[in-house]
Amino acid sequence: MNYNRRDFIKTAGLLYGSLLLLPGCSSTPEKYTVFKEKEADCLIALCERIIPADDYPGATDAGVINYIDKQLRLRFPEEKELFRKGIASLQNWCRTKYNRNFEELSIDQQNNTLQMMEKNEMPQEQWEIPPKKFFSKLLARTMQGFYGSPRHGGNKDYMSFRMLKLDYPLLLGQNRYRK
Repeated sequence: MNYNRRDFIKTAGLLYGSLLLLPGCSSTPEKYTVFKEKEADCLIALCERIIPADDYPGATDAGVINYIDKQLRLRFPEEKELFRKGIASLQNWCRTKYNRNFEELSIDQQNNTLQMMEKNEMPQEQWEIPPKKFFSKLLARTMQGFYGSPRHGGNKDYMSFRMLKLDYPLLLGQNRYRK
């Protein structure tokens, strides 16, 4: 049987379209590989308090959560438990103190909570890990995700470079400079 290009495209289109109708074949993939959705919601709120959006995009727009998720999977797998325990402990503390999760708190409450974590002023017995240790690691990974190279999963579209009015790094064979 001879097929020309037009017949092939029609057949391929029908096949692809029919696969989308099958429920098992069209499941949406998980958004994050390390974090569950609730953990990611908390982490997004944490990162957004560290680098909030103002005249320039914040941590969320720059893809910092994607950076942290990717780096915990590929480069720093030993930190997965630190982040999970830190997020769980923070959520438990927030529910005890405010009767809400961290991402549901007001901006002032979130900022006060982060300041308490940074100064290690939270009751240690409510935490599986020292809050300051979690905060320090969170701060470092957030900054890396915002200011680092986009090839590592953060700093989407060189947002921090544009904010700082820096030239994009020169990559041989690619011209990413804007005129």
